[in-house]
Amino acid sequence: MKWLFIKSKWIHKYLGLPLILFLVWMSISGILLNHPELISGISVPSRLVPNQYRVKNWNRSSLITLIYSQQNPEIAFAAGKLGVWKTTDGGRSFVHMRNGFTASDFYAKTNSLYLREENRRQLFAGTDGGLFVCDLATGQWKKITLGPERERVLKILRVKNELVVFTPSHAYRANLSSGELNFRQIPLLRQNPENRVSFVRLFFDLHDGSAWGLAGRLIFDFAGLLIIFLSVSAFYNWFYPWKRRRANPRVQRKGRKLRQGFFKYFYRYHLKFGIWSAVILLLIGATGIFMRPPLLAVIANGDIPAKWYPGKLPENPWDEKIHNALYDPVEDRVIIETTEGFWSGAADFASPFVKTEFPAPVFVMGTTVFKPYGSGGFLVGSFNGIFHLERSTAEVVDLLSGKKVSRAVSNVRPAETMVTGYFRTPAGEEFITAHRKGLIPLNGAKTNGRFAMPREMHTNYRMPLWNFMFELHNARIFKDLIGGLYILVVPLGAILFCLIILSGIYDWLYLKIRRSKRKAIL
Repeated sequence: MKWLFIKSKWIHKYLGLPLILFLVWMSISGILLNHPELISGISVPSRLVPNQYRVKNWNRSSLITLIYSQQNPEIAFAAGKLGVWKTTDGGRSFVHMRNGFTASDFYAKTNSLYLREENRRQLFAGTDGGLFVCDLATGQWKKITLGPERERVLKILRVKNELVVFTPSHAYRANLSSGELNFRQIPLLRQNPENRVSFVRLFFDLHDGSAWGLAGRLIFDFAGLLIIFLSVSAFYNWFYPWKRRRANPRVQRKGRKLRQGFFKYFYRYHLKFGIWSAVILLLIGATGIFMRPPLLAVIANGDIPAKWYPGKLPENPWDEKIHNALYDPVEDRVIIETTEGFWSGAADFASPFVKTEFPAPVFVMGTTVFKPYGSGGFLVGSFNGIFHLERSTAEVVDLLSGKKVSRAVSNVRPAETMVTGYFRTPAGEEFITAHRKGLIPLNGAKTNGRFAMPREMHTNYRMPLWNFMFELHNARIFKDLIGGLYILVVPLGAILFCLIILSGIYDWLYLKIRRSKRKAIL
């Protein structure tokens, strides 16, 4: 139908042109995000980073945890995305502990600390680059190998006389009675009649090709390069005829022929590469619609049976599902928080873990604070806020307001205070840190000149290139420029991208059928 072809052609051209810059930056950032290990050593200086990302008052996960020495309450260790810091004056000043620590800003984020003061004085740090231990007598860090591959360490727990380390997929333990700790992988069993995959993981794995392993990621990298070529050729295919219509008749013939040659080349391969890659490009665009709010909420709580997953999943049912964990000494059990909810099992890990009801609100990204609390109960913090779950009554109290939570809390809509960390002083004072607001005292606590963020964090701040690309890829980096509208950039851009692909397919089919009919007539 010619009228539909005319409309489709208009869509392909005039929706595509303003989308060129969007597609180029999304392709470049997407390719780099697919290979964090290749850019882990590169970071962006603070002068090139928008103001919203510069840390102040311990915000943006610059302080996740702070633990005190049992032998000297003036000594404490702070940890967050900028590494590990030590105070010897109760929090009035901090010194960066960097000797032997990972040099990569990307891997320096420290998620958990454990201070060992019996037998040997050692500080263990669970980082995005693995597990590190510091000999406090010398201040020298050393990396501890857990498994054959690099894994993020999310939580370090003291479970009786063992140190237990959790990563997104595994758990490891070592006996604290020995001098040098030898970590062994724990065979985490669980009662699970059917392994399932969350929609969030499915869509993300389809979006970047990781559903098919390294080969899939490389294919999607190539698709990203094709998008860049298609964007550049689309611009030239529009620009050259537009320029020619307005050209001076005296323009040299040789230059005109050269530009015409480029036009023919770009036009020909724009059609070929576009139609050959249409399916994979449509998959990238369609899944991209759900990568960010508001449409992320549509898939946030859904899942599918693992057998429907298009690629090959590891046999490990915990693979990339663990967020956090705690040891509950009252019932001598370990509770693991995952993308599938909460699981509890015996502290000796001898029996399978079972699914457990845990009524405290938890944001879809998982808990940021998860530990025993008070005389009996649990402290649960996330981007939904921070809550006390009472063990005996199962009542949930919002620690910020002091009120009981009487209704369900959305796990896809963040609270005003997005909690990223918590600590308690030896005097019982409680503090939290929030993503935007930074350090916040609880229950009337006062800083009294303590816990000022080190000046070095301001002056030497650098943003890992991977994180910079991630913020660019989700368009959050433009928040200072366009405000809350940034949230619509990715879903709207992805929808328009899908329309461009579909219109391109229709245009190609229409012309193909039309040429076939002409040949038949001749």
